[in-house]
Amino acid sequence: MLLTHGVVLGRGLLTVRTLALQRMAARTVPLRSLSTHTTAFRFAFAQPRSVQLANSLSRVQQRNVSTLLHGSKSHRVLSEMRFPRGQQGRGARWEQHTKADYGSKRGNSYRNDPPRQTKITPESVIYVIISINGVIFLMWQTALSRKDSLGDSKMLQMMMGNFATMWANVREGRIWTLITPAFSHVEPMHLMFNMFMLYSFGGDIAKLLGTKRFVLFYLGAALCGNLVSAVGRGIVLPRVRGDYSGIATPSLGASTSVVGITTLYACLFPTSTLHLFAIVPLPAWVAAAGLIGWDMWRVMSSEKSKTDGAGHLGGAAAALGYYWFRLRPHIRRLR
Repeated sequence: MLLTHGVVLGRGLLTVRTLALQRMAARTVPLRSLSTHTTAFRFAFAQPRSVQLANSLSRVQQRNVSTLLHGSKSHRVLSEMRFPRGQQGRGARWEQHTKADYGSKRGNSYRNDPPRQTKITPESVIYVIISINGVIFLMWQTALSRKDSLGDSKMLQMMMGNFATMWANVREGRIWTLITPAFSHVEPMHLMFNMFMLYSFGGDIAKLLGTKRFVLFYLGAALCGNLVSAVGRGIVLPRVRGDYSGIATPSLGASTSVVGITTLYACLFPTSTLHLFAIVPLPAWVAAAGLIGWDMWRVMSSEKSKTDGAGHLGGAAAALGYYWFRLRPHIRRLR
């Protein structure tokens, strides 16, 4: 639906392996090299060894040491947004020392409870979204099975009223259906393809934006895409073409968010290579432009299609707006 099933992400991840400081005597010695997978960067310092060690550890702790081979400027800007220079932990040093030795304070005493690890990392948020999509897919299959085997359509009606986008749901006040379809799939191939695209492109975007910003962007692209889809099929088509069939026609799937993610990826890394059918290499911006053009042609034509082109265009518009007004001003500061 988005590109092709053979699209393979052609990207490289440059990971810092070793950081070796040469032996120093009374005088200073420059740091020789920083070994990487494909290239080496040289840095020179003229500071005592103790200061070099402190600065190196501080940089490793406060900044993201992984960088993409392509789009280094974009990555550096977004890394600064996530890990500002000079950022310090909350609280004074004596408070940190007290909490580390005696635990957190509860009333007039301290309890040495282990810290709770509840934060979802950018690497794991993709798997969380995929898991939610899988659970709702099983709910759809259960509802369809109950209708076919038992003749009970109550669960199916519940799913249609809460996990599908259509103008009838919006008109009746179920505005959450502008977001919930981004986690909803009925057909197995639809689910597999969207999750494959999410896994291929979403990981890099999540690492750049951070977990919170990525989740908000995922939901925002879904909201924009589903709103365009519902308004287009419920208001525009009846007035322009006299077609009222789309008012009660459901639309669902993570395609609105996935198209937004792929479009944002193309904006940040336009020259990265994607492979069409795993054979034809294309720059990311060409692939994204072709996808948007294809959806625009389907929306403008009167041909019936199972693919919601209006929803795709809404997700792409959300990505373009987020890049142009939110990310681009920060990237231009480096030029």
